[in-house]
Formats: sequence, C-alpha cells, structure tokens
Amino acid sequence: MRGSVIRCWTILMTLCIWVCSVKTQTSGDLKELISDVFDSYSNKIRPVLYQSDPLNLDVSFYLSSITEVNEVKEKLVTTGFLELSWTDEHLTWTPSDYNNTQEIFVPQNDIWKPDLVLKNGFKKFEEIGGSFYYMMIASDGNVVWQPFQVFETRCSMNIYNFPFDSQSCDIKFVTWSHFADQIEITKSSKGIQFYEYEENSVWNIKGTSSVIKKEGIESEIKFTIKLQRKPQYYIMNIILPVVFLGYLNILVFVIPVDAGEKMSFSVTVFLSFAVFLTIISTLLPTSSENIPIIAMYLVIQLINGVFALIISAFQLRLRHRDEHEEISNLWTKIINLQQKMRCKRRPIVKVEPLDSSISDMTFGWNHVASSIDFFAFWSFLVTNVIINIIMFSMAATD
Repeated sequence: MRGSVIRCWTILMTLCIWVCSVKTQTSGDLKELISDVFDSYSNKIRPVLYQSDPLNLDVSFYLSSITEVNEVKEKLVTTGFLELSWTDEHLTWTPSDYNNTQEIFVPQNDIWKPDLVLKNGFKKFEEIGGSFYYMMIASDGNVVWQPFQVFETRCSMNIYNFPFDSQSCDIKFVTWSHFADQIEITKSSKGIQFYEYEENSVWNIKGTSSVIKKEGIESEIKFTIKLQRKPQYYIMNIILPVVFLGYLNILVFVIPVDAGEKMSFSVTVFLSFAVFLTIISTLLPTSSENIPIIAMYLVIQLINGVFALIISAFQLRLRHRDEHEEISNLWTKIINLQQKMRCKRRPIVKVEPLDSSISDMTFGWNHVASSIDFFAFWSFLVTNVIINIIMFSMAATD
C-alpha cells in the first residue's frame, strides 16, 4: 500500500514538472514574438486602429516621500513614480502561438508613449522617464509604464498661520503635443497611493486627491497633497522665546529709576525682538498678501518696546527734576490713586521750598516716577496677555 502511494506521488510530480516545462518560454519564443509584433510597428503613430478615436490614458501617482517644502522659494519636492497604462492596439498577440507568453518587457523608447509632462515644474520643462526604463506589454495590448522621478513643483504658500499653517500643493501633468480629443486622461481609481512612504520631519499629510481637467485642447490631471506643519520645533525655538521676551519687556517698570539700568535693559529687549523678526523673515517668502501672524506679533512687541523706551526716558527726566520744583495737581492725583490701589500709604515727604511764598509739597518726584512704574507695569502686563491670547488663538485657527 505504501509503495503504491509513493508511485502515485512520483507520477504526479513528474506530470507537474512536465506541464510546467512545456509552458516555460524560451528566448527563442520571445525573439519570435518580438520579431512578429514589431515587424511593421511604428512608435510614431498613435496606437489606435482608427485615428479619430481617443486613446484612454490611466494615470496614478505613487508617493514615496515629501523631500522638501521650501517656503521661501515656494517649492515642493516629492519623490515617487507615475503609473501610466493604456491599450496599444498595434501590440497584440495570441499567447498560445508563442508558448503561452503573456507579457513582454521592452525599452520605453521602442514603442509609442504619451507625451505627458510636468506642467507646474519648478525648473526645466522635460519629458518623464528615461531610456533605461522598460515597459510591460500584455498580450491584449495593455501597456504599463512606471517612471520613477523627483518632482520639483511650484506651490503657492499661505503662511498667515505660521507655524500652525497647512498647505495645499498641486502636481499637474498634461499631454503637451496631443489634443484632448486624441489622448483622454482618465481618473484612476487609485489616485495617489503610497509606496514605501517615509515620514517628513516637518510636515504631515492630511489628505490627497486627484482631479481631471479639460481646458480647451489640453487634457490635464492634477494631484493635490494637503500638508499640515508640525509646529513643535518652532514653538520651542521661536514662539516661547518671543513670548518670554514680551514679558521681560514689562520688567523694565520693575527696575528702580535710580538703578540706572532702565534704558539699557529696554534697548536690549527691543533689539532681541528685532533679531527674531529678522529670523522669521528669512524663513518665509517675501509676500505682501499673506503676512504671518507671528510677524505681526513681533511688530506689536516692537511697538510696545518703543513705548517702553519713551516712557522710561520721560520717567528718568521727571525723576531728576529739581526737588524744589512744584508738582502739579495731576501728578498728585496719580500718586494718590496709585497708593489707594496698592492699599498702602507712603510717608509724606516734606520739601522746604526756596521761596517761602510757595507752600510745602507733600510728594517728591521719586513718587511720580514710582507711580509711572506702577501704572505702566500693569497696563503693559494686561495688554501683553490680551495680545498673546488673541494672536495665538488666530494662529491656531486654520
């Protein structure tokens, strides 16, 4: 019994090997097939039997990586390949006549191919693919072409919400020489697919889409990639230092007037804001249409710095007035209001006037300077908090 089972398995394996060997194509079969198929073939003729009929071209895009998003140059660099498929009615054969040969591979320049070009390329205008690419041709005439390439395209950047912005970039392909009624691009059900995709360190992909456009005689397909910026780097290196500087600017009103460091401290903070504004300008494109909120925030902080310098200079001028010079009623009211708000009464300072006809002053110019510090500090603090809330709420809202 065991011997008969072994003999049956041996017979089956032999038949299987024999059948497989019969269906294996040889180089002679392929040479004969290529010779017969390409005997009268011309790659200069559009591959449809009736030249009045359009050729349907199916286009898909396989994305491998977002290589670069250059905001200054407004350029998107992607790596991937297109999958183009169409039916060449001049390249068909019966597989059984050539030892069941179902498909062959030939160099791309040996057969007709669509003149598909990158419409919104950033640099030069050139054809897709290269002489080293091979195309797969099936027995029914279906041709598949997969040119791999680095695509550099123009992409208009809206940097209003930087660094919480999102961008929508298009990659457009168009048949350059043929009219829309000669080559009709059809929207592939695949659209944009991912091929061994590598995550970008700065951008996330929110979504993709593809649209067929026919404008006049052009047949065009547009692939759209929606990107969302990862803001963590900019928050740590730009946003937080700028916010902290805004609060440091307020501390100028905490430094006593007699310390002599008010003006230098205020000027240093002002220059720091100017440096950050320069850094932001180098990161973003030159545009008068979309001014980023972070740039407007820095300008507002610069304006606050200017006001702080003006107030400090005016305050120093008042502090060093002659103590025998009379203080006006306005300053007296301001000093009284400041003491009431602080729930504290300072000792009254008596200053003997030079002229006995002038009544004694109850406050000195140091009290005036202290009152200016008090009101300026709280005014700038409240204003800065409101500005931060408004600006970053606007930036975070896409």
